[in-house]
Amino acid sequence: MMVIKMLKKRIISSIFGILILAILVFSGSFVFFLTVSAIAILGIKEYCSMLKIESTVLKSILNFSGVLIVFNSFLLSNNYRHLPYGIILFIIIILLYCYNIYHYEEGLFVKNISYQFFALIYIAGGLSFAIFLRDFTIGPFFNTSALWFVLIATWLTDSGAYFIGIKFGKKAMAPVISPNKTVAGAVGGIATAIIFIISVTLIFDFFNIYWLIFSLFFPIVAIMGDLFESCLKRDFKVKDTGSIIPGHGGILDRFDSFIFTAPLTYYFLYILMVVN
Repeated sequence: MMVIKMLKKRIISSIFGILILAILVFSGSFVFFLTVSAIAILGIKEYCSMLKIESTVLKSILNFSGVLIVFNSFLLSNNYRHLPYGIILFIIIILLYCYNIYHYEEGLFVKNISYQFFALIYIAGGLSFAIFLRDFTIGPFFNTSALWFVLIATWLTDSGAYFIGIKFGKKAMAPVISPNKTVAGAVGGIATAIIFIISVTLIFDFFNIYWLIFSLFFPIVAIMGDLFESCLKRDFKVKDTGSIIPGHGGILDRFDSFIFTAPLTYYFLYILMVVN
């Protein structure tokens, strides 16, 4: 009964979330930049909560830096004048350095600044690839299709793993990290993603050996992203990163796999269709 109730929550919130996301994606590149920025800020908020960061100044620095990374991606993706990423990283490091010097804690300086910088690379850096994918219009991809391709493939990997795991899962895939994730679930997620990716490439007539290889790597990377976030939660001793999405948890719970699959797909498409 509890499983059915939880499943109902997940389905309803997923449908509602997809509808809102679709509206925002199709509302234009700038609106989508604002959307990704908001998601990044919420993700950073969850990360700060897990780290028990209470400083308003530090939270403001992290939020500003996260939006700066996303905004620069928006400028670059739309061929506007933008800052080199080296300068972006320099600005962020200086801000974090100044804060941590002023609030120096003996024996924790390197640890603190590393945790803070990691949050920006992981959350804002990973999510910024959503902007690159939304505006990718090369080869068979047009309008926002590359973004939807990654989103759907990622969701199907997660859903396949979830449902197959519930039905057939017995042996834990990573018992120490996440006891609820099973080998059967992983196989189900991988199979679901492969079927989807190969089907899309065949239907739209751009299948080749590279896409076959990609279809194998994609779900594995998605599962790695899921396990990565599970490691963070295990280290910080929390069950979910938040509760903003009913039945799913927090922003990082929902976008953990996408943060990994988005860069993978973008660079795969870039190398396959731009470099070649």
